[in-house]
Amino acid sequence: MADQLHLITEDLDHGNQRMNRVLSREGERRETATPLDKIKVGIVGISHGAGVSFLTACLAKYLANTREFHPAVVELGNGCIFDSAGMDKRFAGREYFYFFKALREGRSIRGKRNMEEGINWVLKSPAEMDITLDTDQKLRLINQASGNLILCDCSQYEKGNQRLLSHMDQIIAVIDPLPSRMLEGYHRLCELKSVESRCQNVIYIINKYNRGINRREMMDFLRLRRPIFLPMVAAENIYTAEYICKIPYSIQEVRNQLHEPMKEIAESIKLY
Repeated sequence: MADQLHLITEDLDHGNQRMNRVLSREGERRETATPLDKIKVGIVGISHGAGVSFLTACLAKYLANTREFHPAVVELGNGCIFDSAGMDKRFAGREYFYFFKALREGRSIRGKRNMEEGINWVLKSPAEMDITLDTDQKLRLINQASGNLILCDCSQYEKGNQRLLSHMDQIIAVIDPLPSRMLEGYHRLCELKSVESRCQNVIYIINKYNRGINRREMMDFLRLRRPIFLPMVAAENIYTAEYICKIPYSIQEVRNQLHEPMKEIAESIKLY
């Protein structure tokens, strides 16, 4: 892994300098209509399957339970939370507001809510999967979502999301510590480190932490100062949660595992 890291680092030297200049310019273009009492958090994985949606949903549930925050979950890609959390069953007999359809049709979304378990769910439904929003529309979605803490699920991190991240008050980077996934995500990790060195605080989450990990080798590769470790949740608990249309954090065993790291994440956001 060390040899691969050396080769990757040489290739990235000039690219990171260009990225810093791009992000510096993007950071100057802030939305002036954003309420001052709203905290916007962008959650992004450095590789495929890092667990962004899992963390987003569980963190929203934790924050809603504290009653200090009124979280909203905003999906900025083709997310899966609508199906995994059984929103069709949760909103059976109630109207679900289709934010993505409304934006495509040019209708107002201000003040609209899909409230369930103390969370405003701004999710892409199966019927909206063919809708692609541009960056300005996504910024409207973020800035007009009802809630005082907006958790933005950036599962599908693309070049356009660099501008979105420049509008966030806080960024959470999710890392799968599997060596192949860390190598896959190294370019993206360097991008996020450049954002952090410029102006924004980034919280790094080591997800799926388990006894099979060589911690020393992992930390030598990532070179992170104070990551937060999220233990690997048993697969049967995730399956159980979906079958009963619950967020995994609703399962007692998962809640016992994740309570302390979720508390640490929440405190890190509050300190920002």
